[in-house]
Amino acid sequence: MSAASTQLVLGYRRCAREVRAAAGNFYYAFRLLPAEKRQGLHALYRFCRGADDIADAPQDAGLRLRRLGSYRRTLERSLAGDPPDSGWLILVDTAERFSLSPQHLHRVIDGCAADCRPLSIRTEGELADYCYGVAGVVGLLSARIFRYQDPQVESLAVALGEAMQRTNILRDLGEDLAAGRRYLPDEAMDRFQLSEEDLLVGGRGSNAARYHELMAHEAGLARERFRLGLRLVPLVERDARGCPAALAALYQALLDRIERDGYDVQSRRVRLSSGHKVGLALAAWASATLRP
Repeated sequence: MSAASTQLVLGYRRCAREVRAAAGNFYYAFRLLPAEKRQGLHALYRFCRGADDIADAPQDAGLRLRRLGSYRRTLERSLAGDPPDSGWLILVDTAERFSLSPQHLHRVIDGCAADCRPLSIRTEGELADYCYGVAGVVGLLSARIFRYQDPQVESLAVALGEAMQRTNILRDLGEDLAAGRRYLPDEAMDRFQLSEEDLLVGGRGSNAARYHELMAHEAGLARERFRLGLRLVPLVERDARGCPAALAALYQALLDRIERDGYDVQSRRVRLSSGHKVGLALAAWASATLRP
C-alpha cells in the first residue's frame, strides 16, 4: 500500500472516531451505509462541523470571521491538490469520488459566517435562505454521496435539510437568543404579537398562549418540509435510502418531543435517549430499504 493510500485509510479511521464521539443523531443514521458512502459522509460531516465550531466559538465576531477565512483558504488549497493533513485529504478524496461541488462546499462556510454576527431574520423567505446556506446545501452534498439519477432529488434534499434546521432552531431557541441570534422571523413575531423577551420566558410568561401558537406554527412549517423532503428516499440508491429516512425519523422524533414538552426549550435542552435513537434509526432503515 502506498504512503498516500495509508494516509487515506488512517484519515478515514480517525474521522470515523471523531464522528462517533461528536455526531449525535447523524452517527446513528450513517452507521449502516456501505463503507464508501459512510466514509464520504463522515468526511463531509467533519468539514461542516469544523466550520460550525469556528462560528460557535466563544470569540469576538471579527476573529471568528478571520478564522473562517483561513478555513476557506485551506479548502481552496486542498481542492487545488495540496491538502495540509489527513482530514483535508479525505475531504478531497470524497469530493473526487462523489463529484461534490466546490461551490456548495464554499456555501457551507458562507452559511456559518452568518452566525458570527448578531442575527435577526425578517421573513420566512429569509429564513429559508439562511436554512439553505447552513443545511440545504449540506443536503445537496449528501445526496451526491447517496447517488441518484432523478433531478428532483436536489430540491427534495434542500427541503429535508431545511426541515432539520428548522427543528434545530426550535430546540435551540433559548441558547441562540442568549448568543444574540434570533432565527424566528419578524413577520411571525408580529403575527403573534410577541417580543424577544416573550421568547426568552416562553410558556412561563404572560403571553404563553401566543408563544405556544407561534411555536406550533413554526413546527408545522418544519413538518411540511419533512413531508416534501422524504420524497427523495426512494429516489436515491437503495443502499443509501435508510440514511435520509433515519435522519428524518430522528429529527421528527425530536420535534415530537419539543411539542410534548409544551415547547419548553428555555429551561432544558430537548434530547432523545441513545436507545430511542437506535430504535428509530433501525426501523427507518428497514422500512426504507425493504420497500419496493
